[in-house]
Amino acid sequence: MNTSSNQLASGANWTPVRIPRILIAILFCLIFLLALAGLPFDIPYVGCGVASAFIFQVVVRPRRAEILGVLAGAAALILFDRFVVHHSTPHSGFQVGACLGFLGLVSFLVLALRAIWAKSDERKQLQSILIPAAGFAFFVLGTSKLLNLASLIFPKTMDVYAYCFDASLGFQPSFVVGKWFQDYALVGMLGRGFYYALPAAMALAYAAYLRVKKNTPLFLLEVFMAAGLLGYFLYLAFPAAGPVYLVGPHFPGSPIPFSTLRSLVSRGMEPRMVLMSQEVCRNAMPSLHMAWALLMAFNCRPFPRWVRALAYFFVFTTFLGTLGTGEHYLIDLVVAFPFSVAVQALCTRSLPLKSPARLVPLVGGSALTVVWFIVLRFGTRVFFAWTPLVPWVCIAATLVPTFLWMRRILAIENGQRQVHCTGKLAHAAGAGVP
Repeated sequence: MNTSSNQLASGANWTPVRIPRILIAILFCLIFLLALAGLPFDIPYVGCGVASAFIFQVVVRPRRAEILGVLAGAAALILFDRFVVHHSTPHSGFQVGACLGFLGLVSFLVLALRAIWAKSDERKQLQSILIPAAGFAFFVLGTSKLLNLASLIFPKTMDVYAYCFDASLGFQPSFVVGKWFQDYALVGMLGRGFYYALPAAMALAYAAYLRVKKNTPLFLLEVFMAAGLLGYFLYLAFPAAGPVYLVGPHFPGSPIPFSTLRSLVSRGMEPRMVLMSQEVCRNAMPSLHMAWALLMAFNCRPFPRWVRALAYFFVFTTFLGTLGTGEHYLIDLVVAFPFSVAVQALCTRSLPLKSPARLVPLVGGSALTVVWFIVLRFGTRVFFAWTPLVPWVCIAATLVPTFLWMRRILAIENGQRQVHCTGKLAHAAGAGVP
Protein backbone atom coordinates (compact mmCIF):
# COMPACT_ATOMS: atom_id res chain seq x y z
CA MET A 1 0.00 0.00 0.00
CA ASN A 2 2.82 2.37 0.87
CA THR A 3 4.49 1.57 -2.47
CA SER A 4 1.33 2.43 -4.33
CA SER A 5 1.02 5.68 -2.41
CA ASN A 6 4.61 6.63 -3.22
CA GLN A 7 4.06 5.92 -6.91
CA LEU A 8 0.95 8.06 -6.92
CA ALA A 9 2.77 10.86 -5.11
CA SER A 10 5.69 10.71 -7.55
CA GLY A 11 3.23 10.74 -10.44
CA ALA A 12 1.51 13.77 -8.96
CA ASN A 13 4.85 15.56 -8.64
CA TRP A 14 5.81 14.60 -12.20
CA THR A 15 3.07 16.72 -13.80
CA PRO A 16 3.89 20.21 -12.45
CA VAL A 17 7.65 19.67 -12.84
CA ARG A 18 7.93 17.98 -16.23
CA ILE A 19 5.20 19.68 -18.27
CA PRO A 20 6.83 23.18 -18.20
CA ARG A 21 10.12 21.62 -19.25
CA ILE A 22 8.47 19.78 -22.09
CA LEU A 23 6.82 23.01 -23.25
CA ILE A 24 10.16 24.84 -23.12
CA ALA A 25 11.79 22.01 -25.08
CA ILE A 26 9.07 22.28 -27.74
CA LEU A 27 9.64 26.05 -27.88
CA PHE A 28 13.38 25.52 -28.46
CA CYS A 29 12.62 23.05 -31.23
CA LEU A 30 10.32 25.60 -32.91
CA ILE A 31 13.01 28.28 -32.63
CA PHE A 32 15.46 25.81 -34.18
CA LEU A 33 13.16 25.19 -37.14
CA LEU A 34 12.51 28.91 -37.65
CA ALA A 35 16.23 29.67 -37.56
CA LEU A 36 16.91 26.81 -39.94
CA ALA A 37 14.40 28.17 -42.44
CA GLY A 38 14.97 31.90 -42.01
CA LEU A 39 18.63 32.66 -41.29
CA PRO A 40 20.63 33.92 -44.30
CA PHE A 41 23.34 31.27 -44.25
CA ASP A 42 24.52 32.46 -47.67
CA ILE A 43 26.26 35.27 -45.72
CA PRO A 44 29.46 33.69 -44.33
CA TYR A 45 29.46 35.97 -41.26
CA VAL A 46 26.10 34.60 -40.12
CA GLY A 47 27.24 30.99 -40.38
CA CYS A 48 30.42 31.74 -38.43
CA GLY A 49 28.45 33.59 -35.77
CA VAL A 50 25.99 30.72 -35.26
CA ALA A 51 28.88 28.23 -35.18
CA SER A 52 30.08 29.88 -31.96
CA ALA A 53 27.76 27.51 -30.05
CA PHE A 54 29.74 24.51 -31.28
CA ILE A 55 33.05 26.24 -30.51
CA PHE A 56 31.96 26.90 -26.92
CA GLN A 57 30.69 23.33 -26.59
CA VAL A 58 34.00 21.81 -27.73
CA VAL A 59 36.06 24.04 -25.43
CA VAL A 60 33.90 23.97 -22.30
CA ARG A 61 32.21 20.55 -22.59
CA PRO A 62 34.57 18.24 -24.53
CA ARG A 63 32.25 15.24 -24.22
CA ARG A 64 32.83 12.85 -27.08
CA ALA A 65 29.32 11.41 -27.35
CA GLU A 66 27.72 14.85 -27.27
CA ILE A 67 30.07 16.28 -29.91
CA LEU A 68 29.74 13.23 -32.17
CA GLY A 69 25.95 13.54 -31.94
CA VAL A 70 26.12 17.20 -32.96
CA LEU A 71 28.42 16.38 -35.89
CA ALA A 72 26.09 13.62 -37.05
CA GLY A 73 23.04 15.88 -36.83
CA ALA A 74 24.80 18.69 -38.70
CA ALA A 75 25.95 16.26 -41.41
CA ALA A 76 22.36 15.07 -41.85
CA LEU A 77 21.14 18.66 -42.21
CA ILE A 78 23.90 19.50 -44.69
CA LEU A 79 23.06 16.48 -46.87
CA PHE A 80 19.32 17.23 -46.66
CA ASP A 81 19.91 20.85 -47.68
CA ARG A 82 22.19 19.90 -50.56
CA PHE A 83 20.31 16.98 -52.09
CA VAL A 84 16.70 17.76 -51.16
CA VAL A 85 16.23 21.50 -50.67
CA HIS A 86 18.68 22.62 -53.40
CA HIS A 87 18.69 19.51 -55.55
CA SER A 88 17.25 21.43 -58.53
CA THR A 89 19.68 24.35 -58.23
CA PRO A 90 22.30 24.07 -60.98
CA HIS A 91 25.97 24.17 -59.97
CA SER A 92 24.96 24.31 -56.31
CA GLY A 93 27.69 23.06 -54.02
CA PHE A 94 28.28 22.88 -50.30
CA GLN A 95 28.42 26.41 -48.87
CA VAL A 96 30.84 26.84 -45.99
CA GLY A 97 28.61 29.41 -44.26
CA ALA A 98 25.60 27.07 -44.39
CA CYS A 99 27.63 24.11 -43.10
CA LEU A 100 28.92 26.14 -40.15
CA GLY A 101 25.44 27.50 -39.49
CA PHE A 102 23.89 24.02 -39.40
CA LEU A 103 26.64 22.85 -37.05
CA GLY A 104 26.00 25.75 -34.69
CA LEU A 105 22.21 25.31 -34.77
CA VAL A 106 22.38 21.61 -33.92
CA SER A 107 24.87 22.34 -31.14
CA PHE A 108 22.63 25.07 -29.75
CA LEU A 109 19.59 22.77 -29.78
CA VAL A 110 21.45 19.92 -28.07
CA LEU A 111 22.85 22.21 -25.38
CA ALA A 112 19.47 23.87 -24.82
CA LEU A 113 17.71 20.54 -24.37
CA ARG A 114 20.45 19.37 -22.01
CA ALA A 115 20.09 22.58 -19.99
CA ILE A 116 16.34 22.04 -19.57
CA TRP A 117 16.81 18.65 -17.91
CA ALA A 118 20.18 19.26 -16.22
CA LYS A 119 20.77 19.81 -12.53
CA SER A 120 21.72 23.21 -11.15
CA ASP A 121 25.52 22.92 -11.44
CA GLU A 122 25.47 21.54 -14.97
CA ARG A 123 22.78 24.04 -15.94
CA LYS A 124 25.05 26.92 -14.96
CA GLN A 125 27.80 25.53 -17.17
CA LEU A 126 25.40 25.15 -20.07
CA GLN A 127 24.07 28.67 -19.60
CA SER A 128 27.64 29.99 -19.76
CA ILE A 129 27.70 28.53 -23.29
CA LEU A 130 24.17 29.23 -24.48
CA ILE A 131 23.88 32.88 -23.47
CA PRO A 132 27.03 34.15 -25.22
CA ALA A 133 26.38 31.85 -28.20
CA ALA A 134 22.95 33.41 -28.68
CA GLY A 135 24.51 36.84 -28.15
CA PHE A 136 27.14 36.24 -30.85
CA ALA A 137 24.54 34.97 -33.31
CA PHE A 138 22.14 37.89 -32.76
CA PHE A 139 25.00 40.41 -32.81
CA VAL A 140 26.37 39.13 -36.12
CA LEU A 141 22.90 38.92 -37.66
CA GLY A 142 21.92 42.36 -36.38
CA THR A 143 25.08 44.03 -37.63
CA SER A 144 24.67 42.50 -41.08
CA LYS A 145 21.12 43.88 -41.24
CA LEU A 146 21.84 47.36 -39.82
CA LEU A 147 24.81 48.20 -42.03
CA ASN A 148 22.56 49.78 -44.66
CA LEU A 149 21.48 52.51 -42.25
CA ALA A 150 24.21 54.87 -43.46
CA SER A 151 23.29 54.23 -47.10
CA LEU A 152 19.73 55.39 -46.41
CA ILE A 153 20.93 58.60 -44.78
CA PHE A 154 23.90 59.33 -47.07
CA PRO A 155 23.39 58.37 -50.73
CA LYS A 156 26.86 59.82 -51.44
CA THR A 157 30.08 58.46 -49.96
CA MET A 158 33.53 59.85 -49.15
CA ASP A 159 35.42 57.06 -50.89
CA VAL A 160 37.35 59.51 -53.09
CA TYR A 161 38.91 61.14 -50.01
CA ALA A 162 40.19 57.78 -48.71
CA TYR A 163 41.26 56.79 -52.22
CA CYS A 164 43.29 59.98 -52.60
CA PHE A 165 45.03 59.48 -49.27
CA ASP A 166 46.04 55.93 -50.16
CA ALA A 167 47.32 57.22 -53.51
CA SER A 168 49.43 59.86 -51.72
CA LEU A 169 51.45 56.98 -50.22
CA GLY A 170 52.99 56.47 -53.66
CA PHE A 171 50.88 53.41 -54.55
CA GLN A 172 47.47 51.91 -53.78
CA PRO A 173 47.94 49.19 -51.10
CA SER A 174 44.49 47.66 -51.61
CA PHE A 175 45.07 47.32 -55.35
CA VAL A 176 48.47 45.69 -54.79
CA VAL A 177 47.12 43.10 -52.32
CA GLY A 178 44.04 42.62 -54.48
CA LYS A 179 46.36 41.78 -57.37
CA TRP A 180 48.04 39.14 -55.17
CA PHE A 181 44.62 37.64 -54.44
CA GLN A 182 43.87 37.56 -58.14
CA ASP A 183 47.20 36.15 -59.31
CA TYR A 184 47.73 33.58 -56.52
CA ALA A 185 44.64 31.45 -55.92
CA LEU A 186 45.89 30.05 -52.60
CA VAL A 187 46.64 33.51 -51.20
CA GLY A 188 43.21 34.74 -52.25
CA MET A 189 41.43 31.72 -50.79
CA LEU A 190 43.22 31.99 -47.43
CA GLY A 191 42.83 35.76 -47.28
CA ARG A 192 39.10 35.65 -47.94
CA GLY A 193 38.69 32.70 -45.60
CA PHE A 194 40.30 34.50 -42.67
CA TYR A 195 38.39 37.66 -43.54
CA TYR A 196 35.02 35.92 -43.25
CA ALA A 197 36.09 33.85 -40.22
CA LEU A 198 36.22 36.85 -37.87
CA PRO A 199 33.11 35.84 -35.82
CA ALA A 200 34.58 32.35 -35.31
CA ALA A 201 37.89 33.85 -34.15
CA MET A 202 36.06 36.10 -31.67
CA ALA A 203 34.14 33.08 -30.40
CA LEU A 204 37.41 31.16 -29.96
CA ALA A 205 38.86 34.02 -27.89
CA TYR A 206 35.76 34.05 -25.68
CA ALA A 207 35.87 30.25 -25.35
CA ALA A 208 39.52 30.43 -24.30
CA TYR A 209 38.53 32.79 -21.48
CA LEU A 210 35.80 30.38 -20.45
CA ARG A 211 38.30 27.53 -20.33
CA VAL A 212 41.07 29.37 -18.45
CA LYS A 213 39.18 31.62 -16.05
CA LYS A 214 36.31 29.27 -15.24
CA ASN A 215 33.80 32.10 -15.46
CA THR A 216 32.00 34.16 -18.06
CA PRO A 217 34.33 36.82 -19.51
CA LEU A 218 31.68 39.46 -19.98
CA PHE A 219 34.41 42.06 -20.35
CA LEU A 220 35.46 40.59 -23.70
CA LEU A 221 31.88 40.66 -24.98
CA GLU A 222 31.53 44.22 -23.78
CA VAL A 223 34.66 45.27 -25.67
CA PHE A 224 33.50 43.62 -28.90
CA MET A 225 30.00 45.07 -28.73
CA ALA A 226 31.18 48.54 -27.72
CA ALA A 227 33.48 48.60 -30.76
CA GLY A 228 30.59 47.55 -32.98
CA LEU A 229 28.12 50.12 -31.70
CA LEU A 230 30.58 53.02 -31.69
CA GLY A 231 31.90 52.00 -35.09
CA TYR A 232 28.45 52.19 -36.65
CA PHE A 233 28.06 55.76 -35.43
CA LEU A 234 31.41 56.60 -37.03
CA TYR A 235 30.15 55.14 -40.30
CA LEU A 236 27.62 57.95 -40.27
CA ALA A 237 30.38 60.53 -39.76
CA PHE A 238 32.53 59.24 -42.64
CA PRO A 239 30.41 57.11 -45.00
CA ALA A 240 32.69 55.05 -47.24
CA ALA A 241 32.28 51.66 -48.89
CA GLY A 242 35.69 50.52 -50.15
CA PRO A 243 37.74 50.60 -53.36
CA VAL A 244 36.01 47.59 -54.92
CA TYR A 245 32.73 49.54 -54.85
CA LEU A 246 34.33 52.79 -55.99
CA VAL A 247 35.98 51.42 -59.15
CA GLY A 248 33.72 48.41 -59.67
CA PRO A 249 34.90 45.57 -61.91
CA HIS A 250 38.15 47.45 -62.61
CA PHE A 251 39.43 46.42 -59.16
CA PRO A 252 42.24 45.44 -58.75
CA GLY A 253 43.28 46.80 -62.14
CA SER A 254 45.57 49.74 -62.68
CA PRO A 255 44.74 52.57 -60.24
CA ILE A 256 45.35 56.23 -61.03
CA PRO A 257 49.11 56.83 -60.75
CA PHE A 258 50.50 59.02 -57.98
CA SER A 259 51.97 61.51 -60.48
CA THR A 260 48.61 61.99 -62.22
CA LEU A 261 46.71 62.56 -58.98
CA ARG A 262 49.40 64.90 -57.69
CA SER A 263 49.18 66.94 -60.90
CA LEU A 264 45.40 67.15 -60.63
CA VAL A 265 45.50 68.20 -56.97
CA SER A 266 48.18 70.84 -57.65
CA ARG A 267 45.94 72.31 -60.36
CA GLY A 268 43.07 72.72 -57.93
CA MET A 269 41.22 69.41 -58.16
CA GLU A 270 39.40 68.64 -54.91
CA PRO A 271 37.91 65.25 -53.97
CA ARG A 272 34.14 65.08 -54.10
CA MET A 273 31.53 62.83 -52.60
CA VAL A 274 30.26 60.25 -55.10
CA LEU A 275 26.83 58.76 -55.49
CA MET A 276 26.70 55.04 -54.70
CA SER A 277 23.98 52.40 -54.70
CA GLN A 278 21.99 52.08 -51.48
CA GLU A 279 22.60 48.34 -51.54
CA VAL A 280 26.28 48.99 -50.81
CA CYS A 281 27.10 49.20 -47.09
CA ARG A 282 29.00 52.27 -45.86
CA ASN A 283 31.15 50.30 -43.43
CA ALA A 284 34.75 51.08 -44.40
CA MET A 285 35.88 53.87 -42.05
CA PRO A 286 37.12 52.79 -39.57
CA SER A 287 37.63 49.09 -40.28
CA LEU A 288 35.77 47.21 -37.58
CA HIS A 289 37.31 44.03 -38.93
CA MET A 290 40.74 45.33 -37.97
CA ALA A 291 39.50 46.85 -34.71
CA TRP A 292 37.93 43.57 -33.56
CA ALA A 293 41.03 41.60 -34.55
CA LEU A 294 43.25 44.03 -32.62
CA LEU A 295 41.04 43.95 -29.52
CA MET A 296 41.03 40.17 -29.63
CA ALA A 297 44.84 40.08 -29.85
CA PHE A 298 45.30 42.71 -27.14
CA ASN A 299 43.11 40.73 -24.73
CA CYS A 300 44.95 37.43 -25.29
CA ARG A 301 47.73 38.38 -22.89
CA PRO A 302 46.62 35.89 -20.17
CA PHE A 303 47.19 33.00 -22.59
CA PRO A 304 50.41 31.19 -23.59
CA ARG A 305 52.74 32.66 -26.18
CA TRP A 306 51.60 30.39 -28.98
CA VAL A 307 48.01 31.56 -28.48
CA ARG A 308 49.10 35.20 -28.59
CA ALA A 309 51.16 34.44 -31.70
CA LEU A 310 48.09 32.96 -33.39
CA ALA A 311 46.05 36.03 -32.41
CA TYR A 312 48.58 38.40 -33.98
CA PHE A 313 48.81 36.14 -37.02
CA PHE A 314 45.05 36.58 -37.37
CA VAL A 315 45.58 40.35 -37.21
CA PHE A 316 48.05 40.02 -40.08
CA THR A 317 45.68 37.90 -42.17
CA THR A 318 42.86 40.37 -41.41
CA PHE A 319 45.12 43.16 -42.65
CA LEU A 320 45.64 41.31 -45.93
CA GLY A 321 42.00 40.19 -46.20
CA THR A 322 40.52 43.64 -45.73
CA LEU A 323 42.79 45.07 -48.43
CA GLY A 324 42.76 42.14 -50.86
CA THR A 325 38.98 41.87 -50.99
CA GLY A 326 38.76 45.58 -51.79
CA GLU A 327 36.48 46.18 -48.81
CA HIS A 328 38.85 48.69 -47.19
CA TYR A 329 41.48 51.30 -47.87
CA LEU A 330 44.75 51.28 -45.94
CA ILE A 331 43.71 54.42 -44.05
CA ASP A 332 40.63 52.54 -42.74
CA LEU A 333 42.98 50.08 -41.04
CA VAL A 334 45.20 52.85 -39.67
CA VAL A 335 42.27 54.65 -38.03
CA ALA A 336 41.17 51.33 -36.50
CA PHE A 337 44.26 51.37 -34.24
CA PRO A 338 43.48 54.52 -32.18
CA PHE A 339 39.79 53.63 -32.28
CA SER A 340 40.45 50.18 -30.74
CA VAL A 341 42.66 51.71 -28.03
CA ALA A 342 39.90 54.17 -27.13
CA VAL A 343 37.38 51.32 -26.90
CA GLN A 344 39.72 49.27 -24.70
CA ALA A 345 40.23 52.22 -22.37
CA LEU A 346 36.51 52.97 -22.26
CA CYS A 347 35.64 49.41 -21.21
CA THR A 348 38.49 48.91 -18.72
CA ARG A 349 36.84 49.32 -15.32
CA SER A 350 39.70 47.87 -13.28
CA LEU A 351 41.27 51.35 -13.49
CA PRO A 352 39.51 54.57 -12.43
CA LEU A 353 38.59 56.90 -15.27
CA LYS A 354 40.84 59.63 -13.88
CA SER A 355 43.85 57.34 -13.97
CA PRO A 356 46.33 58.52 -16.64
CA ALA A 357 46.77 54.93 -17.78
CA ARG A 358 43.11 54.89 -18.78
CA LEU A 359 42.27 58.54 -19.46
CA VAL A 360 45.20 59.25 -21.80
CA PRO A 361 44.47 56.30 -24.14
CA LEU A 362 40.76 57.12 -24.10
CA VAL A 363 41.22 60.80 -24.94
CA GLY A 364 44.22 60.25 -27.20
CA GLY A 365 42.64 57.42 -29.21
CA SER A 366 39.37 59.33 -29.60
CA ALA A 367 41.21 62.51 -30.61
CA LEU A 368 43.34 60.74 -33.22
CA THR A 369 40.24 59.09 -34.69
CA VAL A 370 38.44 62.44 -35.00
CA VAL A 371 41.55 64.22 -36.31
CA TRP A 372 41.93 61.65 -39.08
CA PHE A 373 38.31 62.21 -40.13
CA ILE A 374 38.94 65.95 -40.38
CA VAL A 375 42.32 65.64 -42.11
CA LEU A 376 41.01 63.19 -44.70
CA ARG A 377 38.14 65.54 -45.48
CA PHE A 378 40.10 68.80 -45.74
CA GLY A 379 43.82 67.93 -46.02
CA THR A 380 44.20 66.25 -49.40
CA ARG A 381 46.50 68.97 -50.72
CA VAL A 382 48.83 68.58 -47.76
CA PHE A 383 49.50 64.93 -48.56
CA PHE A 384 50.29 65.69 -52.21
CA ALA A 385 52.29 68.87 -51.58
CA TRP A 386 55.60 67.10 -50.91
CA THR A 387 56.90 63.56 -51.18
CA PRO A 388 54.94 60.45 -50.12
CA LEU A 389 57.01 60.54 -46.93
CA VAL A 390 54.48 62.97 -45.37
CA PRO A 391 51.49 60.57 -45.17
CA TRP A 392 53.79 57.75 -44.01
CA VAL A 393 55.05 59.95 -41.17
CA CYS A 394 51.43 60.70 -40.23
CA ILE A 395 50.70 56.98 -40.12
CA ALA A 396 53.74 56.35 -37.91
CA ALA A 397 52.71 59.22 -35.63
CA THR A 398 49.38 57.42 -35.18
CA LEU A 399 50.60 53.86 -34.68
CA VAL A 400 53.50 54.50 -32.28
CA PRO A 401 51.50 56.22 -29.49
CA THR A 402 48.67 53.76 -30.06
CA PHE A 403 50.87 50.77 -29.23
CA LEU A 404 52.45 52.57 -26.27
CA TRP A 405 49.05 53.45 -24.82
CA MET A 406 47.74 49.92 -25.27
CA ARG A 407 50.82 48.35 -23.67
CA ARG A 408 50.50 50.67 -20.69
CA ILE A 409 46.83 50.09 -20.06
CA LEU A 410 47.15 46.31 -20.43
CA ALA A 411 50.26 46.14 -18.23
CA ILE A 412 48.63 48.06 -15.39
CA GLU A 413 45.37 46.13 -15.76
CA ASN A 414 47.17 42.78 -15.58
CA GLY A 415 49.22 44.03 -12.62
CA GLN A 416 46.08 44.97 -10.73
CA ARG A 417 44.62 41.52 -11.44
CA GLN A 418 47.73 39.90 -9.98
CA VAL A 419 47.55 42.13 -6.90
CA HIS A 420 43.88 41.26 -6.51
CA CYS A 421 44.61 37.52 -6.74
CA THR A 422 47.54 37.86 -4.28
CA GLY A 423 45.27 39.70 -1.84
CA LYS A 424 42.72 36.90 -2.03
CA LEU A 425 45.41 34.31 -1.34
CA ALA A 426 46.75 36.29 1.61
CA HIS A 427 43.26 36.69 3.04
CA ALA A 428 42.64 32.96 2.67
CA ALA A 429 45.99 32.13 4.34
CA GLY A 430 45.24 34.51 7.20
CA ALA A 431 41.89 32.83 7.71
CA GLY A 432 43.55 29.44 7.90
CA VAL A 433 42.18 28.23 4.57
CA PRO A 434 44.60 25.75 2.95
